[in-house]
Amino acid sequence: MPKDIDNDIQFFKPDAQWLSAPAECKTDFLPAFSAISRAVQVALRESLPRAYFQRLEEFGDRQRANAILLFQATPPFRAKVRTDLTYDVLNPRTLEILARRARPGLTRSLTAVEAKLRSAGQIELASQYAPWRVSEILVSVQRLARSRRSLLSLIRGEGMLVNALVQLGGAPNISARKQKARMASFCKKWNSQFRGMCIGKDLSSLAPLILNAATEALASFQAEP
Repeated sequence: MPKDIDNDIQFFKPDAQWLSAPAECKTDFLPAFSAISRAVQVALRESLPRAYFQRLEEFGDRQRANAILLFQATPPFRAKVRTDLTYDVLNPRTLEILARRARPGLTRSLTAVEAKLRSAGQIELASQYAPWRVSEILVSVQRLARSRRSLLSLIRGEGMLVNALVQLGGAPNISARKQKARMASFCKKWNSQFRGMCIGKDLSSLAPLILNAATEALASFQAEP
């Protein structure tokens, strides 16, 4: 096996309990992975914007910054069927749904962003993130191709992360060799998503944090009677 994959496995250290996570054919699959998906989505919305906006200069690219802020403001998708664990980027109404659900959270985020930029002396830029611009920003993310692609890349990425976790489970009795191969496949997919889901940014540093949130959700589910 390539050395970098072995290093990935050592770095992430996915808990072996993932191999006993319920398979898609099991009755407890939906409640388990609904909780896991929610944990991944919440952790991404908390950590990804913080990592992206480490430098105030990032707010200067308003098309991309608006997409990140809208993503942060969307509530996690609540899974009701086993085939839909996250928002569906192929649904033509997804952008409309995201914009509608994000409005309250985006207004709060804009208040904080405006204050942060003003305190840094960037008055003109701060005015572009004033809370009263929330409708303007929601429309622009849906209409401007660059903003739209950035948002959909994030939504697609979180879906791929959850799908990678789904594929990791459901195999409590496979051989050690196959378990290692499954872990390697997972690590490759997991790393790939964090390198590419946020256009122009490598967010690999978030991979262990998001995996830890998902593992805690799995452990909580498995601990229930």
